[in-house]
Amino acid sequence: MNKLIGVLAIQGDFQAHVISLSAMRAHYVEVRNTQDLQGVTHLIVPGGESTTVRRVAQQDGLWEELAGFKGPVMGTCMGCILMADKILEPDARGWNMLDMTIRRNAYGRQINSFTSPGRVAFMDIEIEMVFIRAPKIVTFGSAVKPIAWLGDEITGVICGNKMALTFHPELSGNTGLHEYFLGL
Repeated sequence: MNKLIGVLAIQGDFQAHVISLSAMRAHYVEVRNTQDLQGVTHLIVPGGESTTVRRVAQQDGLWEELAGFKGPVMGTCMGCILMADKILEPDARGWNMLDMTIRRNAYGRQINSFTSPGRVAFMDIEIEMVFIRAPKIVTFGSAVKPIAWLGDEITGVICGNKMALTFHPELSGNTGLHEYFLGL
């Protein structure tokens, strides 16, 4: 089966994902409306501002289409937030793709952004993890499995074909997480 990766391109850090996918010679489309989702097999939901994305996507029914996407999904930073069942500060409901509670901006404001080496379950080397106004995973259900860590803190999880990362792997220069995602 040919893979067509949709990259949500309403707002946020979608271009860095496009660059990573281009480097991998993957077929992708930028998703801005429901028509753009046609034929998409895998979906990447990048970092950005969740309130803005929610507002824009709800205007033409895209929000519901994204929430009901059955194929593999990789959410980074904001994407991770939207995939959660429960979002804290301010409290909200996500797409319920993953049984987890997440806290927005858990590391602080934009000025508190940082990079640090972290580990990923299926990689032999540490990768640079980029945290920009990043969320933290507070709790998760028994079917959700940790796959990435910053020290002892869980920074990535997976359940079935849904992968959520609190950091920005597309800014690390390492395509390992994208490659893994395309294998789902």
